[in-house]
Amino acid sequence: MPLWGTSTDADNQPKWLGGVNAEGASGRKTDCFAAPGGWAMRAGQPNSGNDNTSAQVEILAALSGGHASGLSGVMGEANLLSVGWVTNTALAHDGTGRLDIYFNCDEALTVTSAAWSADAGDYETNQWYFNMDVLGPTDMVADAGIVMQYYAGSGTNRITFRGVIPAAAVSGARFAFNATGATSRDCQMTTHGTAAVVDGNGTTCTWADQKLFGSSAGAGVDHSSAVWGTGVAQYNSELVETQTLETVAGSSSGSSATVLTSLACA
Repeated sequence: MPLWGTSTDADNQPKWLGGVNAEGASGRKTDCFAAPGGWAMRAGQPNSGNDNTSAQVEILAALSGGHASGLSGVMGEANLLSVGWVTNTALAHDGTGRLDIYFNCDEALTVTSAAWSADAGDYETNQWYFNMDVLGPTDMVADAGIVMQYYAGSGTNRITFRGVIPAAAVSGARFAFNATGATSRDCQMTTHGTAAVVDGNGTTCTWADQKLFGSSAGAGVDHSSAVWGTGVAQYNSELVETQTLETVAGSSSGSSATVLTSLACA
């Protein structure tokens, strides 16, 4: 049996790596991604001997794949495999609170996007972003919006989006996808102006401008899957959690909404 392969399937990653919650001989499969030079390990992991996440990535298995752009060229467009966040039910809602969402891909991405801005009114120009609603806990109706802008991660397979929780949010507020249709909450992604998202061999990531939830979602290895609400994995430094969505009813109404589990304002 070969020790690695050339597809997104976890079984094709180096066999000596551990799974989501397990450290293998050289780290976790969840920290491994495809690069032009072969299978690479995200910098700053326990197995690397230092915590410098900006260090050069380590190539675990050199592999050209018979393609001019190496393994990333063989695999085609980089895929978004999961999203997640750190549990926090005490988020500030005075205009200073921050919410981070992590996107995990099977290849390193190069993101061209304007710098993150704490001014939500300045989010669109040349930015990669998506919108969320902040729902009141009594009626599950949007009290305000939150713009999740690209924040960090270009050059890696882990992309961070950050939003500022507006002062209009109330205690116990929950977070849901912004409705881009009359009733549809579908997490529509947008690259505006000069913003762009490509993988290691320069292939444009089409899902960067698609919906990521619902029947027309464009994520996953088949580019037709929803990554939200499926028990996705989130990784942040040493922390590994499994996050998903839940349906919550308003405390004083019959209305309900699908929200991000384990996230709420204090």
